[in-house]
Amino acid sequence: MLFTVTNAAHRLELWLNRTLGRPYHFLLGLGIVIEIVQHCRELPEKLDNAGIVRTALAIVLFAALLLHQVGELDEHTERREDRVD
Repeated sequence: MLFTVTNAAHRLELWLNRTLGRPYHFLLGLGIVIEIVQHCRELPEKLDNAGIVRTALAIVLFAALLLHQVGELDEHTERREDRVD
């Protein structure tokens, strides 16, 4: 079952990448940035309780996802430039 779900997600990812390309990566990156900003805004409220650890971990995760997304966008741009040349 897990293989079926991950395989379907992978096929959907490939289709979205081929169909939308750079705008798709831009939208994903924008969503991640919005999540990071939202968590940073909530940070002062969570300083009073144990939620600070969970919020910090979420910010680190979103930063890693953003870094990955920027890398994917760079790879997509390089492949596109190779096809044009």
